[in-house]
Amino acid sequence: MVEEVKIKKDASLGIWQGLGGAITEATAYNFAKLSPEKQQKLINAYFGKAGLNYRWIRLCIGSNDFCLKPYEYTKKSDLSDFSIKHDRKYVLPMLKMVLKDNSLTIMASPWSPPKCLKLVQGQKLSGRLKPWRYKAYAKYIHKWLEEYAKEGVKVDYITPQNEPLATQVWESCVFSYQAQKKLAYKYLENELSDLNTQILLWDHNKSELVKAADKLFEGKFVTKFGQREKIAGLCYHWYDGTFPDQMWQVRQKYPNILMVSSEMSCGFSPYNKELWQKDATLYWRELFNDINSGTSAFIDWNMLLSWQGGPNHSSNYVKSPVILNEKEDDFILTPIYFALKKFADLFPAGSEVVRCESNSDKIVAVARKTKDGYRVVIANVSGSEQDVTIEIGGQKKNLHLARFEIDSVNV
Repeated sequence: MVEEVKIKKDASLGIWQGLGGAITEATAYNFAKLSPEKQQKLINAYFGKAGLNYRWIRLCIGSNDFCLKPYEYTKKSDLSDFSIKHDRKYVLPMLKMVLKDNSLTIMASPWSPPKCLKLVQGQKLSGRLKPWRYKAYAKYIHKWLEEYAKEGVKVDYITPQNEPLATQVWESCVFSYQAQKKLAYKYLENELSDLNTQILLWDHNKSELVKAADKLFEGKFVTKFGQREKIAGLCYHWYDGTFPDQMWQVRQKYPNILMVSSEMSCGFSPYNKELWQKDATLYWRELFNDINSGTSAFIDWNMLLSWQGGPNHSSNYVKSPVILNEKEDDFILTPIYFALKKFADLFPAGSEVVRCESNSDKIVAVARKTKDGYRVVIANVSGSEQDVTIEIGGQKKNLHLARFEIDSVNV
């Protein structure tokens, strides 16, 4: 069977803003183990034009599971002892090295409010924000943004809560849809009025993305307070599936919002090049489907983990595109890295996206405008060779792809 890809030449989806990754404490801790020469080599591999040309960074407001241990910026509800001193050991030094020669878009997410603001006195096992502490929590996030600005770090977007409906054994906090809206529209929007930082809602999985968008954008709360300039759009994670139909419904219902894929990683297994190649194709499937639904940027999770998938204080080990080798003063570019690089080389940031449709889940495709027409990038995510026909305006081109191969063609 010949797989078919059709280009919707009048269906522009805006400008692709590029790839990115998260600087967690685990990433920064591993980065600090490298020699200065290897540190610069890693930065070039991710952010250089000959590398992945990352354009986005995700930061964590407070600790998460990919830290050496849980930590907090404050222990007092009046925030009088607030300090980002902890971040100056690993996270800020790496971040400043990255930003020295790169102009990047930065987003940040909290995994949990500090214990003093929660009903459950702990960062782990979820809990909820105290109903009378919404204003204090908004001030807490504002303080973090201010302190990072003093360090020369301008944060473009924040999310009110990472995975707001998840109860985890690491740092987490449950916010209902109504609570998310209350925090974002009533408190954060007002608290951040003196900053250029905007808000991305949701920051969770995509299986109920249409429901999440409708509840967060069209409920009584939004009607009461109006659509605000601070609310920029939605971001989401990969972990329960790709869900292209849900994504496309959201894009059609809310065509003017920013959509960002804010986290993806694959479960840990000891490094094996062939096995990790299969995981690499999951990135292609996710990336291509998201872009065809109007996603503007894709942010991977940890940028550098140990060969054991950490450190992680809750043993929630995962893969990263680059890992330390066992000698630790060197790193390995894995098949996930090279899958992202092949995509980045063929579909650079700044491309104008045109929607593609295919008749099979064996191949995925994206298209961008060129001076003379369109450039179609196609990836074979199946385990066998595939013949592909590309069609636009009645014209057709044929392409043959080996298993796990990516290629492009002008049409």
